[in-house]
Amino acid sequence: MKTGRINFCCKIGFALAIIFHSSISSAAMEWKAKRGVFVYHILHHFPTQLTNPQKKSRKSLCQFGYNLSLFSIPLFPITSFINPAKFGKHSYGKPGIQEHNGSLYTCKGGFMDFSHIRCAADWAVYLTFKILTENADFDLPNEAGSLQLHFHDLEKLSLEEVSSLAQKIAFERLVWHEVASWHYHRPNFTSNEQQSTFSPEDLYSDLLGTEIGKSIALRILKNLDTLSYSQIANEEIEKKIATLQPFTTKKQSARAYDRVDRNKQLKLPSEKRNANVWYDSEIIFGDERYVFKRNLSIGPSVEPWLVPASNNLGCVLPIEKEVLEVPQQTSTNVSYNNYYTFTINPEAILFYKKKTKQELHTPFASFTTAHLAEIINVVRKEMEQKLSTGFDQQNSQDPVPSFKHLTKVWFR
Repeated sequence: MKTGRINFCCKIGFALAIIFHSSISSAAMEWKAKRGVFVYHILHHFPTQLTNPQKKSRKSLCQFGYNLSLFSIPLFPITSFINPAKFGKHSYGKPGIQEHNGSLYTCKGGFMDFSHIRCAADWAVYLTFKILTENADFDLPNEAGSLQLHFHDLEKLSLEEVSSLAQKIAFERLVWHEVASWHYHRPNFTSNEQQSTFSPEDLYSDLLGTEIGKSIALRILKNLDTLSYSQIANEEIEKKIATLQPFTTKKQSARAYDRVDRNKQLKLPSEKRNANVWYDSEIIFGDERYVFKRNLSIGPSVEPWLVPASNNLGCVLPIEKEVLEVPQQTSTNVSYNNYYTFTINPEAILFYKKKTKQELHTPFASFTTAHLAEIINVVRKEMEQKLSTGFDQQNSQDPVPSFKHLTKVWFR
């Protein structure tokens, strides 16, 4: 009798195992079939979005601040605002002639850099489509080194989770661009890009762009949308920016910059000044210290920097920040880090002079983006030496009087 019970239990267990295995196989087959539909749709309607999402950088001169000058004589001021009513026609992977870029202030998200937003959206779409179509490892286009992606158990992820994974990787790729930019200067590079590295709006604009890119990708795949990529991207960008309560005129955005411009604030009576300033339009653009406050926050929660007392500029109280989240876990609370490894192998040109091999920056070896925060800390220490302690905080600290050999713009 006892043996019979054991046999009965074994048979029940075996039957349940078959049913469980069948359900898993059925789910796997269903996902495989869905992925086949997505891949077919991508290949036949959006093949361009499987090509390099950054064929050409969007150099729109929308650096942080406005009325900036390359020389001590204020010629050819750098000023670029986007028309809040006219974002233009989005182009994939490069700036098209009908694409409008520049800066725009929003009450809930702070300053928006549209070059960063557009670039990030394209990266998120590219990675979503590439992961689905390749379903295997692949390399990203080089920047300051080789970038390698290795994946694990992709079949366990839903479409939404694949797009979130792509968003996370896209954001990390853009953070790497900021890290690399800190190293882009003479003598190894023809121009200095340290002025715009980790400026207050960069990473928030990047993460916002990846959110928009995720929306674009899911809309295309869930609806099997066949509208042009440009039209879909335009609509998703406009929809997202509208939720952040954007200013309605270029003049308002300029006034937001004035609020954090040391030069402008010092010209006001002391009782009307804002001490929490981030840049100085009186310092020439060629000096990277003109932006003396930088934002190095890479999440998982990324908060926008809002200008102080923005209610006086047109924002309605109470003002609530739109905090963005870098995707961390699947719907079943499994870390996305379990599904991929993103390895970055930096080139020696970032750290040493080409000819003499003299050290220019603290070198670091190949790393995975699971350790990206450690690399950010290396850069943070170097930036602190140049920009002073507290450079990554919003406060009333004014380091400009301590800066040596500053070149300032006349007549400001």
